Amino acid sequence: MAKSLPDSIELNAAVRKEYRLHGVLLLSELDRMPSELISSQEAEINYDIQFKHSKTVLGEATIQIQAMLELICQRSLDTFEFELKSNNTIGFISELEDEAKLEAHVSPSWVVDMLVDPKALLEDEVLLLIPDIPLKPGARLNSQYLADQDSEPVAEETENPFAALKELKTKD
Repeated sequence: MAKSLPDSIELNAAVRKEYRLHGVLLLSELDRMPSELISSQEAEINYDIQFKHSKTVLGEATIQIQAMLELICQRSLDTFEFELKSNNTIGFISELEDEAKLEAHVSPSWVVDMLVDPKALLEDEVLLLIPDIPLKPGARLNSQYLADQDSEPVAEETENPFAALKELKTKD
């Protein structure tokens, strides 16, 4: 982990002193990354977290992220570069009712015991930026996996499970 990124921060102090954390973090240092979608775990994530005061909630932080990831296209299975770029503001809340106090452009982040894990904040932002189904621009699915569009579907003959009952009924 980067030396400039502490394991946890006391939120009141961070907001009061307007802490700023910036540096580089390797993607491999984040625990919840979807490895089946990412080709290389060695990507560097440039981050900047600026804590600030809020009139409505416990505090806010502006998180900026910039990185270039190698994702695996789920259509062609080729790798391609995907740019992560984010400038998001989050508001720290400790009660569900506080979420309604946030402005429309501010995302909520739950705080327990007034401690914030900056690595988890970054990880949440990265996870929100990675597409659920990465698709390389212009990628085409290999035609061997597609059904033949010109042929008519063949109706399968299925045996009626009640045919035997019908035969029994007609024998009487």
